[in-house]
Amino acid sequence: MARTARAGSSGGDTAQIVQGLRRIVKALHAYSQEVLAAYALTGPQLWALKTLRQGGPLTVGQLATSLAVHQSSISILLDRLEKRGLVRRVRERPDRRVVRVVLTKRGTAVAADAPDAAQGRLLHALAEMPVVEVRRIRRVVDRLVRAMEATDVKARFFFSDEA
Repeated sequence: MARTARAGSSGGDTAQIVQGLRRIVKALHAYSQEVLAAYALTGPQLWALKTLRQGGPLTVGQLATSLAVHQSSISILLDRLEKRGLVRRVRERPDRRVVRVVLTKRGTAVAADAPDAAQGRLLHALAEMPVVEVRRIRRVVDRLVRAMEATDVKARFFFSDEA
């Protein structure tokens, strides 16, 4: 029979998990505020620039995959970056349906100057873990989302109004 954790369980595992989640969320929020103040960009916008700088021109789909969002979620983000002259969308030949996202000179400079994206660090940390451990974390997080009745909450990026 499986034991269930209680808030006052020995070792304080439950409290430590909640405290760890608070630290992660606070670090992501603080990063987002710093990026907004220093660069007038959201965390996800800067993360996209950093990803493009590291990976070279990417298709919209490749960029969405790198940012761990659905392709439809990235269009608002790209619209805003394009308006600011930080990226360009270029149609490929001969298949004009393929669109690559390219950093402009200005976008390259911003990406080079800015600190690494916190959300990117989170993804990289998960990518470095063994697959079995990541699957276990996913199952636990899915259970927490259901317990919080948050399955219908749309949150593609942390601390951003983009998608």
